[in-house]
Amino acid sequence: MKDQERDQLRRCILELLQQTGPLRYTVIEKKVVASYMAFATSNTVENQLCSYLVVYGFVERISRGMYKITLKGERLLESLSK
Repeated sequence: MKDQERDQLRRCILELLQQTGPLRYTVIEKKVVASYMAFATSNTVENQLCSYLVVYGFVERISRGMYKITLKGERLLESLSK
């Protein structure tokens, strides 16, 4: 996956969490995979959410299967939106 595609996928996940508040993983996955991005698959969403955004503190797991954006994630979203 190219860096540009990864950034678009991360931005999509962060925007979704910012606009709606905490969401279940399955909702995030379905909405992102259904988005306009042809490269967004269940695996790419899981990798970006669980292996990047959560690990580096951009998204927080607040309970089993529930995620929310952090202040650090909002700053990343701001930089990705430029």
